[in-house]
Amino acid sequence: MICENHILTDEQVQHYETFGFIIRRQVFDFKEIERINDEFEKHFTIIKEGSENNCKRMGPRQGRDWPNWSNLIPGTPYMAGLLEDPRIYIPTEQLQGEDTVPVYSNANSFRHNTAWHPDMSQRHIRGLKNLIYLQPTTGNHGSLRLIPGSHISPLFEELIHIGLRPLDDSENGFLAKSGMQGEDIPAYVFCSQPGDVITFNMNVWHAAFGGYEDRRNCSFGFYSNPKTDQEKEELQAQVENAKKIKTEMKMDLIDSQYYHEKWLENPKGSWKRERWIKWLNEWGFIEALNS
Repeated sequence: MICENHILTDEQVQHYETFGFIIRRQVFDFKEIERINDEFEKHFTIIKEGSENNCKRMGPRQGRDWPNWSNLIPGTPYMAGLLEDPRIYIPTEQLQGEDTVPVYSNANSFRHNTAWHPDMSQRHIRGLKNLIYLQPTTGNHGSLRLIPGSHISPLFEELIHIGLRPLDDSENGFLAKSGMQGEDIPAYVFCSQPGDVITFNMNVWHAAFGGYEDRRNCSFGFYSNPKTDQEKEELQAQVENAKKIKTEMKMDLIDSQYYHEKWLENPKGSWKRERWIKWLNEWGFIEALNS
């Protein structure tokens, strides 16, 4: 384990607060990425076979057009444990507080470009995503790009106002009116290698262009623990949104459990996972994503 990547410097924390992101290079080594890729490939093979059968039975895929599934399952034990890897949770707790909680751990295989969007529109609770790409990325080959500082008002709201989301060909969209393409928007472009960890605020506007078939990554999403009435109200809205996400992921889940019972059993008796499970249960995420 690469211990020097656990703790963020003051400069990294300030960079995150100001611009909404940081990137840590080669946090995971080649053998670890190889292990992630091996689990990804084995489970993705099962997913593809299941999706083909589902399409025959249920018709074309509904909702998300990319395969997307939970890592918190027996079939991906190494990936299931990454939430409890100090290289993931320690920097996250530095940025969001020691009582922050992981809500999801996903594997994704993208097929196309990803339009400009934030992952969260709530403005009081804090959401953070850790992202690991499993192939090299460049600006014209599927790299994540984001607009620095766009998690902060008033820029966040201004981007909604001008119609940057949704990024489409409608007559009212900013890009259609301006004649610009999505990749023309000024942005920070992450050229990354497998093993790098990109961490960003879920309110930051981000996108990816130069997309290609089977662009793979793993994402680990954390929410801050709500303390005010406004934060609690917004977190409850996220629980309702989780139900929609479960519907979109339905074709890619081997069974109905997002938080698999084996993960919930916490066989190693991790006190941190026990606290997380209690929180997820109390706020209704387990019911929303396992029903």
